[in-house]
Amino acid sequence: MSRKKRTHLRGERGQAFADKIRGIPLEQILCVSLDIHKYFHVVVIHNALGEIVTTTFEIDIFQTGFDQLCQAIDEAVTRTNAQVVLTGMEPTGHYFENLARHLHHRPQPVTLINSFAVSKNRDQQMMHREKDDEIDAAAIGDLLRRGEGTPFQPVRGIYLEMQHLSRGRHSKVKMRTALKNQIIGHLDRIFPGLVIKGKVARERYEPLFVTDFWSCKTLQHLIRVCPDPGKLITMAPKDLRSAFHEQGFALGPKTAAKIITYAQKVLLPDPQVIAIRCELLAHDLALLEEVERHITELEDRLHTLLKQTPYWVWTKIRGLSMTQVANLAAAIGDPSHYTYAAQVFRRSGLVSGRNDSGTRRHKGKGKRVVKTGDVYLRRALMTAIITLIRHQPVLNEYFKGLKRTKHAGVARVATARRAMGILWAMQRDQHSRTLVLKRGAEM
Repeated sequence: MSRKKRTHLRGERGQAFADKIRGIPLEQILCVSLDIHKYFHVVVIHNALGEIVTTTFEIDIFQTGFDQLCQAIDEAVTRTNAQVVLTGMEPTGHYFENLARHLHHRPQPVTLINSFAVSKNRDQQMMHREKDDEIDAAAIGDLLRRGEGTPFQPVRGIYLEMQHLSRGRHSKVKMRTALKNQIIGHLDRIFPGLVIKGKVARERYEPLFVTDFWSCKTLQHLIRVCPDPGKLITMAPKDLRSAFHEQGFALGPKTAAKIITYAQKVLLPDPQVIAIRCELLAHDLALLEEVERHITELEDRLHTLLKQTPYWVWTKIRGLSMTQVANLAAAIGDPSHYTYAAQVFRRSGLVSGRNDSGTRRHKGKGKRVVKTGDVYLRRALMTAIITLIRHQPVLNEYFKGLKRTKHAGVARVATARRAMGILWAMQRDQHSRTLVLKRGAEM
Protein backbone atom coordinates (compact mmCIF):
# COMPACT_ATOMS: atom_id res chain seq x y z
CA MET A 1 0.00 0.00 0.00
CA SER A 2 1.50 3.30 -1.09
CA ARG A 3 1.83 6.09 1.41
CA LYS A 4 -0.29 9.20 0.86
CA LYS A 5 1.72 12.05 -0.63
CA ARG A 6 2.40 14.87 1.81
CA THR A 7 1.12 18.21 0.53
CA HIS A 8 1.85 20.45 3.53
CA LEU A 9 4.87 20.87 5.82
CA ARG A 10 2.65 20.44 8.89
CA GLY A 11 0.77 17.47 7.51
CA GLU A 12 -3.00 17.02 7.26
CA ARG A 13 -3.75 19.43 10.10
CA GLY A 14 -1.72 22.18 8.45
CA GLN A 15 -3.35 21.49 5.10
CA ALA A 16 -6.82 21.71 6.63
CA PHE A 17 -5.97 25.07 8.17
CA ALA A 18 -4.53 26.35 4.88
CA ASP A 19 -7.71 25.33 3.03
CA LYS A 20 -9.81 27.10 5.66
CA ILE A 21 -8.15 30.52 5.26
CA ARG A 22 -7.09 30.33 1.60
CA GLY A 23 -8.23 33.37 -0.37
CA ILE A 24 -9.45 35.30 2.67
CA PRO A 25 -7.83 38.72 3.34
CA LEU A 26 -5.76 38.65 6.51
CA GLU A 27 -7.66 41.59 8.00
CA GLN A 28 -10.85 39.49 7.73
CA ILE A 29 -9.42 36.60 9.76
CA LEU A 30 -10.30 37.30 13.38
CA CYS A 31 -8.27 35.73 16.20
CA VAL A 32 -9.67 35.59 19.74
CA SER A 33 -6.86 34.80 22.18
CA LEU A 34 -7.64 33.97 25.81
CA ASP A 35 -5.14 33.78 28.67
CA ILE A 36 -6.83 31.50 31.19
CA HIS A 37 -6.71 32.13 34.95
CA LYS A 38 -8.50 30.71 37.95
CA TYR A 39 -10.76 33.67 38.67
CA PHE A 40 -10.62 35.68 35.44
CA HIS A 41 -9.50 35.45 31.81
CA VAL A 42 -7.67 37.98 29.64
CA VAL A 43 -9.00 38.47 26.09
CA VAL A 44 -7.16 39.87 23.07
CA ILE A 45 -9.06 40.14 19.76
CA HIS A 46 -6.89 40.82 16.70
CA ASN A 47 -6.68 39.98 13.02
CA ALA A 48 -4.21 37.73 11.21
CA LEU A 49 -1.95 40.73 10.60
CA GLY A 50 -1.48 41.07 14.35
CA GLU A 51 -3.51 44.28 14.51
CA ILE A 52 -5.57 44.59 17.70
CA VAL A 53 -9.24 44.98 16.85
CA THR A 54 -10.64 45.26 20.38
CA THR A 55 -8.84 46.76 23.34
CA THR A 56 -7.56 44.03 25.69
CA PHE A 57 -10.06 43.32 28.44
CA GLU A 58 -10.78 40.86 31.24
CA ILE A 59 -13.81 38.68 31.78
CA ASP A 60 -14.96 36.93 34.93
CA ILE A 61 -15.58 33.20 35.24
CA PHE A 62 -19.37 33.55 35.50
CA GLN A 63 -22.16 33.74 32.90
CA THR A 64 -21.69 37.51 32.76
CA GLY A 65 -18.10 37.04 31.60
CA PHE A 66 -19.12 34.59 28.90
CA ASP A 67 -21.85 36.95 27.64
CA GLN A 68 -19.34 39.81 27.59
CA LEU A 69 -16.93 37.70 25.51
CA CYS A 70 -19.63 36.69 23.02
CA GLN A 71 -20.78 40.29 22.63
CA ALA A 72 -17.20 41.46 22.02
CA ILE A 73 -16.66 38.75 19.37
CA ASP A 74 -19.91 39.64 17.57
CA GLU A 75 -19.08 43.35 17.56
CA ALA A 76 -15.55 42.65 16.24
CA VAL A 77 -16.95 40.42 13.47
CA THR A 78 -19.40 43.13 12.42
CA ARG A 79 -16.77 45.87 12.53
CA THR A 80 -14.13 43.95 10.52
CA ASN A 81 -16.50 41.98 8.29
CA ALA A 82 -14.59 38.88 9.41
CA GLN A 83 -15.12 35.70 7.40
CA VAL A 84 -13.24 33.39 9.78
CA VAL A 85 -13.07 33.53 13.58
CA LEU A 86 -10.31 31.57 15.32
CA THR A 87 -10.48 31.11 19.09
CA GLY A 88 -7.52 29.81 21.07
CA MET A 89 -6.51 29.26 24.67
CA GLU A 90 -4.04 27.32 26.78
CA PRO A 91 -5.44 24.18 28.43
CA THR A 92 -4.51 25.54 31.87
CA GLY A 93 -5.35 22.92 34.48
CA HIS A 94 -9.12 22.46 34.49
CA TYR A 95 -9.93 26.17 34.47
CA PHE A 96 -10.42 26.33 30.71
CA GLU A 97 -12.92 23.50 30.43
CA ASN A 98 -16.20 25.31 31.15
CA LEU A 99 -15.39 28.26 28.92
CA ALA A 100 -14.17 26.04 26.06
CA ARG A 101 -17.27 23.84 26.31
CA HIS A 102 -19.66 26.80 26.19
CA LEU A 103 -17.81 28.35 23.25
CA HIS A 104 -17.89 25.00 21.45
CA HIS A 105 -21.69 24.79 21.87
CA ARG A 106 -22.20 28.43 20.73
CA PRO A 107 -20.91 27.20 18.21
CA GLN A 108 -17.46 28.74 18.24
CA PRO A 109 -14.69 26.20 17.51
CA VAL A 110 -11.89 26.37 20.07
CA THR A 111 -8.23 25.54 19.51
CA LEU A 112 -6.06 24.45 22.44
CA ILE A 113 -2.54 25.86 22.27
CA ASN A 114 0.10 23.89 24.15
CA SER A 115 1.61 25.75 27.11
CA PHE A 116 5.14 24.76 26.12
CA ALA A 117 4.65 26.21 22.64
CA VAL A 118 3.22 29.43 24.11
CA SER A 119 6.20 29.80 26.44
CA LYS A 120 8.72 29.25 23.63
CA ASN A 121 6.91 31.63 21.31
CA ARG A 122 6.70 34.31 24.01
CA ASP A 123 10.42 34.04 24.72
CA GLN A 124 11.38 34.12 21.05
CA GLN A 125 9.05 36.81 19.76
CA MET A 126 8.65 39.15 22.69
CA MET A 127 11.94 39.15 24.57
CA HIS A 128 11.96 42.95 24.67
CA ARG A 129 8.84 43.05 26.83
CA GLU A 130 8.23 41.78 30.35
CA LYS A 131 5.85 38.89 30.81
CA ASP A 132 2.26 39.82 31.60
CA ASP A 133 -1.23 38.54 30.85
CA GLU A 134 -1.54 40.59 27.64
CA ILE A 135 1.77 39.21 26.36
CA ASP A 136 0.62 35.65 27.08
CA ALA A 137 -2.59 36.24 25.15
CA ALA A 138 -0.62 37.78 22.28
CA ALA A 139 1.68 34.74 22.17
CA ILE A 140 -1.39 32.49 21.97
CA GLY A 141 -2.77 34.63 19.15
CA ASP A 142 0.50 34.46 17.23
CA LEU A 143 0.38 30.67 17.28
CA LEU A 144 -3.33 30.66 16.52
CA ARG A 145 -3.01 32.62 13.29
CA ARG A 146 -0.25 30.25 12.20
CA GLY A 147 -2.58 27.28 12.55
CA GLU A 148 -0.94 25.73 15.60
CA GLY A 149 -2.79 23.82 18.29
CA THR A 150 -5.40 21.08 18.38
CA PRO A 151 -9.20 21.39 18.14
CA PHE A 152 -11.07 21.16 21.43
CA GLN A 153 -13.32 18.11 21.61
CA PRO A 154 -15.63 18.04 24.64
CA VAL A 155 -15.78 14.70 26.39
CA ARG A 156 -19.31 13.37 26.81
CA GLY A 157 -21.24 10.41 28.13
CA ILE A 158 -19.49 7.34 29.41
CA TYR A 159 -16.02 8.67 28.56
CA LEU A 160 -16.56 11.79 30.66
CA GLU A 161 -17.47 9.61 33.65
CA MET A 162 -14.45 7.36 33.04
CA GLN A 163 -12.15 10.35 32.75
CA HIS A 164 -13.15 11.76 36.13
CA LEU A 165 -13.11 8.36 37.81
CA SER A 166 -9.63 7.65 36.44
CA ARG A 167 -8.25 11.00 37.57
CA GLY A 168 -9.92 10.60 40.94
CA ARG A 169 -8.29 7.19 41.30
CA HIS A 170 -4.89 8.67 40.41
CA SER A 171 -5.20 11.28 43.15
CA LYS A 172 -6.18 8.58 45.67
CA VAL A 173 -3.20 6.44 44.63
CA LYS A 174 -0.91 9.41 45.26
CA MET A 175 -2.56 9.87 48.64
CA ARG A 176 -2.03 6.18 49.42
CA THR A 177 1.66 6.43 48.58
CA ALA A 178 2.04 9.50 50.82
CA LEU A 179 0.27 7.71 53.69
CA LYS A 180 2.49 4.64 53.33
CA ASN A 181 5.58 6.84 53.47
CA GLN A 182 4.22 8.57 56.57
CA ILE A 183 3.56 5.20 58.23
CA ILE A 184 7.12 4.07 57.53
CA GLY A 185 8.33 7.37 59.02
CA HIS A 186 6.33 6.71 62.20
CA LEU A 187 7.78 3.19 62.49
CA ASP A 188 11.35 4.44 62.01
CA ARG A 189 10.82 6.54 65.13
CA ILE A 190 8.76 4.08 67.19
CA PHE A 191 10.48 0.83 66.25
CA PRO A 192 13.90 1.53 64.67
CA GLY A 193 15.00 -1.34 62.48
CA LEU A 194 11.55 -2.86 62.00
CA VAL A 195 11.47 -1.72 58.39
CA ILE A 196 14.80 -2.29 56.63
CA LYS A 197 14.78 -1.33 52.97
CA GLY A 198 17.47 -1.45 50.34
CA LYS A 199 20.07 -4.05 49.38
CA VAL A 200 22.91 -2.45 51.36
CA ALA A 201 20.85 -2.23 54.56
CA ARG A 202 19.66 -5.83 54.22
CA GLU A 203 23.22 -7.02 53.74
CA ARG A 204 24.37 -5.14 56.84
CA TYR A 205 21.44 -6.08 59.09
CA GLU A 206 19.27 -9.16 59.21
CA PRO A 207 15.64 -7.94 58.98
CA LEU A 208 12.84 -9.43 61.03
CA PHE A 209 11.21 -10.70 57.84
CA VAL A 210 12.76 -10.99 54.41
CA THR A 211 9.65 -9.85 52.53
CA ASP A 212 8.81 -6.22 51.86
CA PHE A 213 6.87 -4.53 54.65
CA TRP A 214 3.75 -3.93 52.56
CA SER A 215 3.81 -7.54 51.42
CA CYS A 216 4.19 -9.01 54.91
CA LYS A 217 0.82 -9.48 56.63
CA THR A 218 2.49 -10.38 59.94
CA LEU A 219 4.29 -7.02 60.14
CA GLN A 220 1.15 -5.13 59.14
CA HIS A 221 -0.82 -6.83 61.92
CA LEU A 222 2.03 -6.28 64.37
CA ILE A 223 1.92 -2.47 64.00
CA ARG A 224 -1.82 -2.61 64.66
CA VAL A 225 -1.55 -4.93 67.67
CA CYS A 226 1.56 -3.52 69.38
CA PRO A 227 3.97 -1.22 67.54
CA ASP A 228 5.78 -0.25 70.79
CA PRO A 229 8.98 -2.37 71.23
CA GLY A 230 9.06 -1.35 74.92
CA LYS A 231 5.78 -3.18 75.49
CA LEU A 232 6.74 -6.11 73.29
CA ILE A 233 9.74 -7.03 75.40
CA THR A 234 7.48 -7.32 78.47
CA MET A 235 5.11 -9.76 76.73
CA ALA A 236 5.30 -13.53 76.64
CA PRO A 237 4.96 -15.23 73.23
CA LYS A 238 1.53 -16.60 74.20
CA ASP A 239 0.30 -13.08 75.09
CA LEU A 240 1.41 -11.76 71.69
CA ARG A 241 -0.28 -14.70 69.97
CA SER A 242 -3.49 -13.96 71.87
CA ALA A 243 -3.38 -10.31 70.79
CA PHE A 244 -3.00 -11.41 67.17
CA HIS A 245 -5.82 -13.92 67.57
CA GLU A 246 -8.16 -11.15 68.80
CA GLN A 247 -7.50 -9.34 65.52
CA GLY A 248 -8.41 -12.49 63.57
CA PHE A 249 -4.83 -13.37 62.58
CA ALA A 250 -2.97 -16.53 63.55
CA LEU A 251 0.60 -16.23 64.80
CA GLY A 252 2.87 -19.21 65.35
CA PRO A 253 4.86 -19.63 68.62
CA LYS A 254 8.25 -19.46 66.85
CA THR A 255 7.30 -16.27 65.01
CA ALA A 256 6.02 -14.70 68.25
CA ALA A 257 9.26 -15.51 70.04
CA LYS A 258 11.25 -14.15 67.07
CA ILE A 259 9.39 -10.82 67.20
CA ILE A 260 9.96 -10.41 70.94
CA THR A 261 13.65 -11.30 70.61
CA TYR A 262 14.01 -8.75 67.78
CA ALA A 263 12.34 -6.05 69.92
CA GLN A 264 14.91 -6.65 72.69
CA LYS A 265 17.67 -5.43 70.37
CA VAL A 266 16.04 -2.05 69.74
CA LEU A 267 17.53 1.15 71.18
CA LEU A 268 14.29 2.39 72.70
CA PRO A 269 13.12 5.93 71.84
CA ASP A 270 11.70 8.42 74.34
CA PRO A 271 8.39 7.01 75.75
CA GLN A 272 6.65 10.33 75.06
CA VAL A 273 7.75 10.18 71.42
CA ILE A 274 6.44 6.61 71.17
CA ALA A 275 3.06 7.60 72.64
CA ILE A 276 2.58 10.52 70.23
CA ARG A 277 3.78 8.56 67.20
CA CYS A 278 1.58 5.55 68.06
CA GLU A 279 -1.42 7.86 68.06
CA LEU A 280 -0.46 9.30 64.67
CA LEU A 281 0.27 5.82 63.36
CA ALA A 282 -3.19 4.54 64.32
CA HIS A 283 -4.78 7.54 62.61
CA ASP A 284 -2.80 7.10 59.39
CA LEU A 285 -3.52 3.36 59.31
CA ALA A 286 -7.25 4.10 59.50
CA LEU A 287 -6.91 6.66 56.71
CA LEU A 288 -4.96 4.16 54.61
CA GLU A 289 -7.73 1.58 54.93
CA GLU A 290 -10.31 4.17 53.88
CA VAL A 291 -8.25 5.30 50.87
CA GLU A 292 -7.64 1.71 49.74
CA ARG A 293 -11.36 0.99 50.02
CA HIS A 294 -12.15 4.05 47.90
CA ILE A 295 -9.54 3.06 45.28
CA THR A 296 -11.15 -0.38 45.00
CA GLU A 297 -14.60 1.19 44.54
CA LEU A 298 -13.31 3.54 41.82
CA GLU A 299 -11.61 0.66 40.02
CA ASP A 300 -14.79 -1.43 40.13
CA ARG A 301 -16.78 1.42 38.57
CA LEU A 302 -14.10 1.94 35.92
CA HIS A 303 -14.11 -1.75 35.02
CA THR A 304 -17.91 -1.77 34.71
CA LEU A 305 -17.83 1.22 32.35
CA LEU A 306 -14.91 -0.22 30.39
CA LYS A 307 -17.02 -3.25 29.40
CA GLN A 308 -19.35 -0.87 27.55
CA THR A 309 -16.58 0.53 25.33
CA PRO A 310 -14.70 -0.88 22.32
CA TYR A 311 -11.53 -0.68 24.41
CA TRP A 312 -12.62 -3.80 26.31
CA VAL A 313 -10.82 -5.93 23.71
CA TRP A 314 -7.49 -4.65 25.10
CA THR A 315 -8.05 -6.58 28.32
CA LYS A 316 -7.35 -9.76 26.34
CA ILE A 317 -3.72 -8.70 25.83
CA ARG A 318 -1.24 -10.41 28.12
CA GLY A 319 0.55 -7.83 30.24
CA LEU A 320 -2.24 -5.25 30.46
CA SER A 321 -4.33 -5.16 33.63
CA MET A 322 -7.94 -4.09 33.52
CA THR A 323 -7.13 -0.91 35.44
CA GLN A 324 -4.34 0.00 32.99
CA VAL A 325 -6.73 -0.46 30.08
CA ALA A 326 -9.42 1.60 31.84
CA ASN A 327 -6.99 4.47 32.52
CA LEU A 328 -5.79 4.41 28.91
CA ALA A 329 -9.36 4.33 27.58
CA ALA A 330 -10.37 7.22 29.87
CA ALA A 331 -7.40 9.29 28.70
CA ILE A 332 -8.08 8.65 25.00
CA GLY A 333 -11.83 9.18 25.17
CA ASP A 334 -14.31 8.60 22.37
CA PRO A 335 -12.54 6.69 19.55
CA SER A 336 -14.78 8.36 16.97
CA HIS A 337 -12.75 11.57 17.50
CA TYR A 338 -9.75 9.92 15.83
CA THR A 339 -9.15 8.53 12.36
CA TYR A 340 -5.96 6.61 13.05
CA ALA A 341 -3.54 5.74 15.85
CA ALA A 342 -1.01 8.48 15.02
CA GLN A 343 -3.55 11.11 16.09
CA VAL A 344 -3.87 9.49 19.50
CA PHE A 345 -0.14 9.23 19.92
CA ARG A 346 0.38 12.82 18.78
CA ARG A 347 -2.00 14.01 21.48
CA SER A 348 0.15 12.35 24.13
CA GLY A 349 2.97 14.72 23.17
CA LEU A 350 5.64 12.00 23.28
CA VAL A 351 8.34 13.05 20.82
CA SER A 352 11.93 11.84 20.67
CA GLY A 353 14.50 14.58 21.12
CA ARG A 354 16.18 15.86 17.99
CA ASN A 355 19.23 18.04 17.47
CA ASP A 356 20.30 19.66 14.21
CA SER A 357 23.74 21.16 13.68
CA GLY A 358 24.55 22.35 10.16
CA THR A 359 24.21 19.42 7.83
CA ARG A 360 24.67 16.84 10.59
CA ARG A 361 21.51 15.46 12.11
CA HIS A 362 21.39 13.45 15.29
CA LYS A 363 17.93 12.03 15.58
CA GLY A 364 16.80 10.18 18.69
CA LYS A 365 20.26 9.69 20.18
CA GLY A 366 19.96 12.15 23.01
CA LYS A 367 18.37 11.58 26.37
CA ARG A 368 15.71 14.20 25.91
CA VAL A 369 12.14 13.17 25.28
CA VAL A 370 9.86 16.14 24.63
CA LYS A 371 6.69 15.87 26.74
CA THR A 372 4.23 18.57 25.79
CA GLY A 373 0.88 16.82 25.29
CA ASP A 374 -1.89 15.45 27.46
CA VAL A 375 -0.26 14.44 30.73
CA TYR A 376 -2.95 11.87 31.57
CA LEU A 377 -2.71 10.16 28.19
CA ARG A 378 1.08 10.22 28.31
CA ARG A 379 1.16 8.66 31.78
CA ALA A 380 -1.39 5.96 30.91
CA LEU A 381 0.39 5.12 27.66
CA MET A 382 3.86 4.87 29.19
CA THR A 383 2.58 2.80 32.12
CA ALA A 384 1.01 0.38 29.65
CA ILE A 385 4.08 0.14 27.42
CA ILE A 386 6.38 -0.67 30.35
CA THR A 387 4.33 -3.77 31.17
CA LEU A 388 3.87 -4.68 27.51
CA ILE A 389 7.62 -4.62 26.95
CA ARG A 390 7.98 -6.96 29.91
CA HIS A 391 5.29 -9.44 28.84
CA GLN A 392 5.28 -9.28 25.03
CA PRO A 393 8.40 -10.92 23.50
CA VAL A 394 8.08 -9.12 20.17
CA LEU A 395 7.82 -5.69 21.76
CA ASN A 396 10.63 -6.60 24.11
CA GLU A 397 12.85 -7.56 21.18
CA TYR A 398 11.88 -4.38 19.30
CA PHE A 399 12.69 -2.25 22.37
CA LYS A 400 16.05 -3.92 22.96
CA GLY A 401 16.97 -3.50 19.29
CA LEU A 402 16.30 0.24 19.49
CA LYS A 403 18.11 0.58 22.79
CA ARG A 404 21.38 -0.59 21.19
CA THR A 405 21.64 2.72 19.33
CA LYS A 406 19.27 5.03 21.20
CA HIS A 407 18.66 6.17 24.74
CA ALA A 408 16.22 3.98 26.70
CA GLY A 409 13.64 6.79 26.93
CA VAL A 410 13.72 7.38 23.18
CA ALA A 411 13.49 3.62 22.51
CA ARG A 412 10.52 3.35 24.86
CA VAL A 413 8.70 6.16 23.04
CA ALA A 414 9.29 4.48 19.67
CA THR A 415 8.04 1.18 21.07
CA ALA A 416 4.95 2.90 22.46
CA ARG A 417 4.24 4.34 19.02
CA ARG A 418 4.46 0.87 17.49
CA ALA A 419 2.26 -0.67 20.18
CA MET A 420 -0.33 2.10 19.87
CA GLY A 421 -0.83 1.23 16.20
CA ILE A 422 -1.57 -2.37 17.10
CA LEU A 423 -3.87 -1.47 19.99
CA TRP A 424 -5.82 0.92 17.81
CA ALA A 425 -6.28 -1.73 15.12
CA MET A 426 -7.61 -4.14 17.74
CA GLN A 427 -10.07 -1.56 19.02
CA ARG A 428 -11.15 -0.58 15.51
CA ASP A 429 -11.67 -4.12 14.22
CA GLN A 430 -12.68 -5.67 17.55
CA HIS A 431 -10.11 -8.31 16.80
CA SER A 432 -9.29 -10.29 19.93
CA ARG A 433 -7.04 -12.76 18.20
CA THR A 434 -3.30 -12.56 17.91
CA LEU A 435 -2.01 -9.64 15.89
CA VAL A 436 1.39 -9.41 14.32
CA LEU A 437 4.00 -6.69 14.60
CA LYS A 438 6.18 -8.15 11.90
CA ARG A 439 5.65 -10.94 9.45
CA GLY A 440 5.93 -14.16 11.38
CA ALA A 441 6.16 -12.44 14.75
CA GLU A 442 3.06 -12.72 16.93
CA MET A 443 1.88 -10.53 19.75
